[in-house]
Amino acid sequence: MLAVASNEADRLAALRHLAIMDTPNEAHFDAVCRLARDLFSVPIALVSLVDEDRQWFKAKCGIDLDGTERSIAFCNYTIGSDEVFVVDDATRDRRFATNPLVHGEQAIRFYAGAPLILRPGIRVGALCIKDTVARSFSPEQVRQLRDLAEILVAHLRLREAQKGQEVEIAERMSVERRLLAADEFQAIAEETARLGHWRIDVANRTIEWSAGIASVFGRNPELDVLDLEEHLGFYHPDDRAAVRGRMEAAMADRSALPRGGYDHRSRILRRDGEVRYVSVCGVAERDEVGRVVSLHGVCLDVTDLTRSERELRDTGALLRATLEAMDQGLLMTDADDRVRVHNGRAAAMMGVPESLLYDGAPFQAVRRHQLENGEFVHLPDRLRRWLELGEPALRVDNYERQRPNGTVLEVRTLPVTTGGVVRTLTDVTTRRSAERALRESEAHLRVSEERLALALDSGEDCLFDWDLVDGSLWVTERWRDKLGLVGGLAQPTTSVWIAAIHPEDRERVMSATRAHLKGQTSSLECEYRVRRADGSAFWVLARARVSSRAPDGQAVRLVGTLIDISQRKEAEARIAHMALHDSLTGLPNRNLFRKRLDRALRRAAREPDRHAVLALDLDRFKAVNDTYGHMAGDRVLCLVADRLRAIVPEPNTVARLGGDEFAVILSDIDGGAAAAQVCERIIAAVGEPMRLDGKVIDIGVSIGSAVLSDHGLTDEEAFKRADMALFEAKAAGRNTHWMFEAKAHARTAARSSLALDMKEAIRRGDFFLVYQPIIDVTTGSVVSFEALMRWRHPEHGLISPGEFIAVAEETGLIVPLGAWALKEACREAVYWPEPLCVSVNVSTVQFRGGLEEAVIAALASSGLAAQRLKLEVTESLLAQNPEQAVAVLHRLRAIDVHIALDDFGTGYSSMSYLRRFPFHLLKIDRAFIRDIADPDAAAIVRAMVGIGERLGMGIIAEGVETAEQLELVRREGCKQVQGYLFSKPLPAVEARAFARSGRAQKASAARERNDRNPPPAAIPTIRPSAA
Repeated sequence: MLAVASNEADRLAALRHLAIMDTPNEAHFDAVCRLARDLFSVPIALVSLVDEDRQWFKAKCGIDLDGTERSIAFCNYTIGSDEVFVVDDATRDRRFATNPLVHGEQAIRFYAGAPLILRPGIRVGALCIKDTVARSFSPEQVRQLRDLAEILVAHLRLREAQKGQEVEIAERMSVERRLLAADEFQAIAEETARLGHWRIDVANRTIEWSAGIASVFGRNPELDVLDLEEHLGFYHPDDRAAVRGRMEAAMADRSALPRGGYDHRSRILRRDGEVRYVSVCGVAERDEVGRVVSLHGVCLDVTDLTRSERELRDTGALLRATLEAMDQGLLMTDADDRVRVHNGRAAAMMGVPESLLYDGAPFQAVRRHQLENGEFVHLPDRLRRWLELGEPALRVDNYERQRPNGTVLEVRTLPVTTGGVVRTLTDVTTRRSAERALRESEAHLRVSEERLALALDSGEDCLFDWDLVDGSLWVTERWRDKLGLVGGLAQPTTSVWIAAIHPEDRERVMSATRAHLKGQTSSLECEYRVRRADGSAFWVLARARVSSRAPDGQAVRLVGTLIDISQRKEAEARIAHMALHDSLTGLPNRNLFRKRLDRALRRAAREPDRHAVLALDLDRFKAVNDTYGHMAGDRVLCLVADRLRAIVPEPNTVARLGGDEFAVILSDIDGGAAAAQVCERIIAAVGEPMRLDGKVIDIGVSIGSAVLSDHGLTDEEAFKRADMALFEAKAAGRNTHWMFEAKAHARTAARSSLALDMKEAIRRGDFFLVYQPIIDVTTGSVVSFEALMRWRHPEHGLISPGEFIAVAEETGLIVPLGAWALKEACREAVYWPEPLCVSVNVSTVQFRGGLEEAVIAALASSGLAAQRLKLEVTESLLAQNPEQAVAVLHRLRAIDVHIALDDFGTGYSSMSYLRRFPFHLLKIDRAFIRDIADPDAAAIVRAMVGIGERLGMGIIAEGVETAEQLELVRREGCKQVQGYLFSKPLPAVEARAFARSGRAQKASAARERNDRNPPPAAIPTIRPSAA
């Protein structure tokens, strides 16, 4: 029995008012669902909405179902109260022991669900987690699940409020529409019909327009009163005099129209030069003594109508010309059996005078004329009755009939959808005579054809008979034509036939033929090329057998067939080409490249330093795919291939290995210098802008090269050297080339080893964060900490961030590392006094996907307020993909996360990004602080502070290490500082104590802690900030 609450009707009404059931996925629901799954380490997480007889999953992780029946839903129990509903082991719970979700494919053992309480007593669904193993659920986990449910409830309440607002707005707009309806009706009518109304004041010789006329004329949008002369100036010069004459006659009461006024169709000239046609109609307004005082009327844009009429006339003339040029007769009648379309050929072929065929002529008169002239005498009964009476039930669509004069007509009848039919008449007299003659001829040839057919059954294309005694050769006629054997070659000899075999195949064919003639093979079968008389060649398959031998065993006759296998050979060649070439660019693929590289290595053993292999990787190609789509990307790859072919012609090899990876094999070069020159030319050619569909696309290429020597390398080892050089080229800044060097190989190997160690370090948890305080110099208070990542290697000790961060970005490991850093920093910041903030640096790689989700997950799992998190970005990030980066930063700022521009002043485009994105903070690079005693550096710092203050942004000076630097940055207006003068980066426990210490340690304690140079005599006290 399904348990329902007493207020079930109210609950269902609230659910339906949300209008959320069966709606598409929404990112915030999906994000909470994923967060619940990850937070509780369960395979299944659901956002379930419970309807009258089903539960539907608004968001889901780990399950393919969209919902279940309500009768078996765990969530039906969850919505029974406001508490989190937990089932540790469903198999031991009598309520669920027989539930199909427990014993079925899902095999649910554990369940925990928090009700989604829209308002007191109204629980529309649940946020639930499931596992296939029994487990317990702690009070802390209950609280966390309830908190996540509250996030979902907030979204539902927001949705409910939006629905209410939509209803209120709709009602208000309905009232406004009714108030504006009367005024809008006229404007809409004029705009829709492209017309307007006007009034001419006769006494003042002025005219007033409506907005509709202003739109038609493309003038006077202000609807000013116009002088008639100015108004007439808008008409086409060739029509202006006629319009003036009609207008003056109407104003003088000389109009011939019943109510005075005037009408005309004329051309106007719009302001943009377009000529349009208008139809004007007006009536006179008179005073009490009958004088015309004004003219009122309408103006209609009839441009499309005028053009359609002209096109209709032109089409009609073209149709008539086409009809009269036809060799067939054509006649169309309508549903009333009256002639609507015909040509002169129809009248002649039917034997009907032209006077009976005209538009609207009754077709019954045509039938009567034909009947009186004996046209239907010898026809079958049904056809004769149809032609005589024209009854639709008797209609015969297609037929032939012979006229009394012997002409044979083929008549085809097609119905018209509007009623009536179209008839075409074709004179087939000559064709039928030819067919009759052909049938008579075929009767004489039938026996011969049957014999020939029997003979040709032994082969598909050609039959030949070779007399080996006298050398004569008989070949079927169509093959003589196929080979171009005409004139004296119409009966080819053995020597002519042998000469037709392609020179490259001739010896092989003759060898196989001799072997068969000697009896060494049971039959002759071989494939070879045959040349036509014009020099072209095609492939044949020859199958033959000696049909007669002399008493001494000598072959005297060879009979066989030839089959044209050109298409099969072409298909095989295409398949072979496809197996070794890239289908998009036509370049050699990886398989052919490996073969040619192996061949080049064998030559290099004899000619060292005369060959080289290049590995190429396109720069910024991914941006082309992301921005313009993969079809544009394919076109770019083809253009690159064409440019590479031009730079590196045969016998060198240009290959595409896949994606945006290319490779080149250079032959007969003069060592590494020549290879470098080719690399430079390739970089210049690929770097030339490409134009696609009006867009300019700019890409580059990075190249690694390796000269092939006689070191006994395999093709894989040789290309690996070029690939390692490519790695160095990309690390050097891209759009450059790099020659393989042993030292570079060692560096690459070391970086690869470091990348492998990093993966293991992530798994072991070797990374940790330290925190450096940021101080408000006016109060001496701690305002925030910057989280900095460190790595303690089990063998090598602390690894410098300068070494492992770059490797992490190249390998993509920065994404999980960055997500971990966000979570760890937020988790630690929760323990600091409010409102202390934590700053976390983010990498360019993180912006390519997942940064927003990582931030939301870190905030949700830690409970840290969004305004206490700062993300530090560099100008290089904004320069690489500004549109995407600015969009992501705006979305993060919208949820109250603070954004800081790190290393300000070191990039080339700082000012443009300050205008496009309002950062909360600017961090002045330590290079300027280090040299701040220099007047020029101090002036730059002063300018940066001024820019920040002007834009409402806070300023942080990085790298303050001496009292002198502190005093100078304070003098230039910096309010916040960071550096070793106050504290080195601290472990989490020490940072927590530093944050909670209240009025902090004096400068001497800071100096002892940091082992730095002696600080100045007076250091501000450091305490948690209250602002």
